[in-house]
Amino acid sequence: MNDSNLSINAGSEEARSLIRPARKEDVDQVIPLLYQAIGDIAYALAGEGEHEEAMCILRQFFVQEDNRISYRNVTVMEQNEVVAGILVAYDGSEADLLDEPIRNRPGRSQDEKYDLVKETRPGEYYLDTLSVSEAYQGQGIGRALMAAFEEKGRTLGHKQVSLIVERDNGRALMLYERQGYVKDDVLVIAGHEYSHMVKPV
Repeated sequence: MNDSNLSINAGSEEARSLIRPARKEDVDQVIPLLYQAIGDIAYALAGEGEHEEAMCILRQFFVQEDNRISYRNVTVMEQNEVVAGILVAYDGSEADLLDEPIRNRPGRSQDEKYDLVKETRPGEYYLDTLSVSEAYQGQGIGRALMAAFEEKGRTLGHKQVSLIVERDNGRALMLYERQGYVKDDVLVIAGHEYSHMVKPV
């Protein structure tokens, strides 16, 4: 994704904001935001139910090259040199390949509650995770990251972008519907029901 400078008002001061590709050294700021957004799915990705161990495993995946939550698939919104929001996105046709290192991690629990569910399909540019730090919410960061995601999808030649949202999260469902996303399927992931939503770009 091309770096782009964005000015976003934060109260009476103008914040210095930058959307940029994530770097390995962002790991300690990115993983808490990832967990904030995905909740129990984090344990399914880690294949581990103990919280600290699961977060350690996710940190290891982040700094590696070729998996779903690799830094290479993460875009950050940096505000005054702090990671204020993150976006994880990838080509749906690469989903199986990106999940191989996660499924095949030595020591991964084989308990079916940690089974990985394919969340996207070939032909889609998939928004895996969008998360904004609580301290920076209400400043347009989520909208800016969404716009960057959709633009990247178009740039890569995709005709459709997609995402999932928990079915009982009515606020998020309405938000995405207002932005042109339409529900087309229901998935069960980590014991929760999610609506799969698509939008032509």
